[in-house]
Amino acid sequence: MNLYDILACPACKVRVIRQDETLTCTQCHKAYPIVNGVPVLLPDASVPVTQYQDELNIRPSYDPWVHRVVLQSLPARAVILDVGAGNLTLSLPNVIRMDVTLTPYVDVVGDAHAMPFLPDTFDFIFSLAVFEHLRQPFIAAQELYAALKNGGYIYHECNFVFAYHGYPHHYFGTTQQGIEQIFASYEKLRSGVAPYQMPSFAIRMLLVSYLRDMSVSDDEEVQTYRAMLQNILDQPLGAYDRFFTEEAALRTAAGVFFFGRKVADGATTVIPQAIQDIWHQDATLQQRFPNLFDLGTASNVLVWAKEARGDSRVNSFYATLVPFEKAPPTNRAEIAAFHALPVIEPMFGFIADTQQQPALAQNEAHLQAEVAMLKTVLQQKNEHILTIENLVQRLESGRVMRLLRLFARG
Repeated sequence: MNLYDILACPACKVRVIRQDETLTCTQCHKAYPIVNGVPVLLPDASVPVTQYQDELNIRPSYDPWVHRVVLQSLPARAVILDVGAGNLTLSLPNVIRMDVTLTPYVDVVGDAHAMPFLPDTFDFIFSLAVFEHLRQPFIAAQELYAALKNGGYIYHECNFVFAYHGYPHHYFGTTQQGIEQIFASYEKLRSGVAPYQMPSFAIRMLLVSYLRDMSVSDDEEVQTYRAMLQNILDQPLGAYDRFFTEEAALRTAAGVFFFGRKVADGATTVIPQAIQDIWHQDATLQQRFPNLFDLGTASNVLVWAKEARGDSRVNSFYATLVPFEKAPPTNRAEIAAFHALPVIEPMFGFIADTQQQPALAQNEAHLQAEVAMLKTVLQQKNEHILTIENLVQRLESGRVMRLLRLFARG
């Protein structure tokens, strides 16, 4: 299978037929364009304005967190959708990059409110800081549900304490309770705060936006106030995230996430049946992986299967596995580099405030120079004191002191 085998009319959810540079719905006969090789399946059949690289904040890969663990765990036959991935340069064969805008990096243009895919298609659908830009997030959540296979996984993020931002619109922010309501139809595996959503990121975003949008003034009091706020931004804010528990961070976090799965009637094929059978028959595996279906941890049954391959049924599955490829791979070195990345346990915590590292290094060098200067001054003063003490000792023991005593006696 490839990308065109799973595309559908966003209104009818039935197959589309390709005819040259057009896709036509087999039910309503609506035509959708293919622009520069990219299917554009928006509900109104329009073509969005193309965004070029110099207008995009480019992402080269995925940060180590829950979504990356799932990507690294699923077999190559899994069909995966990254919603809002128009700025992601990494193109994995089984990850379809969808965005509502046409950029140099999308595989398909589509709207999460009207998914252009056949039902029960995906093993995993995820988005990174997209849901605040959706005008109807509850509708989008149900569209994703319909596009998932039974047992398929979702991971989604939404901003909470964050200034207005983004393209083309910014509609919402939500708490942990809010994002859990959006995805109430799914079985929750985990929700909370990611390391890159900690309170320091909220403070930085708000203050940067605050200073940017404040009118310029020559008033001395205003200048002092701005300098005070800038001084806060110059601090290593991320270093202080370690003083927050996840419960406390949820009250002022920049964003929140939800990780879950679709649980409907019938069996799931997202985790291969051979591996499910082995788990059910092996008490040791059950103890090691208490939740067979939790792929959001580095210690999961699919990571074990990829590394162990100790069972003939597992070996048989991987030997006969037919990978899903959206299109012929163009950069195999990039793909190999991604799959060579370590599977890192997504633990709650904080990350270093990398923006402040150069400034911190400069401050440290400056302080070291000051300390060296003070040591030199102190050494010079000590030398002066020793010289004076020597002179006093010579005076006390010499002729000058004896003469002074004679004069004093008269």
